[in-house]
Amino acid sequence: MDDLTGFQRDLLYVIAGADQPSGQDIKEEIETYYSSDINHGRLYPNLDTLVNKELVEKGELDRRTNYYAISDEGHEAIEDRRDWESQYVDT
Repeated sequence: MDDLTGFQRDLLYVIAGADQPSGQDIKEEIETYYSSDINHGRLYPNLDTLVNKELVEKGELDRRTNYYAISDEGHEAIEDRRDWESQYVDT
């Protein structure tokens, strides 16, 4: 998790909180947080990075639509990050 950008971490959290969202679902959700449009040229390369790091799994809903799902490694990375953060942030 320490080698991810903030945007990639945010994508990971969005995916973890959803049930196999499509790229479009993720885009819509992340845009509500960022209060701006996220273009495909930013979104999909960052999703691919999460897949390549095995934090997220990618599958097909149909021939045109992929879904993303948090992997066990992704859950573990989030848990480790929360443990680290809790040292510094009072929850």
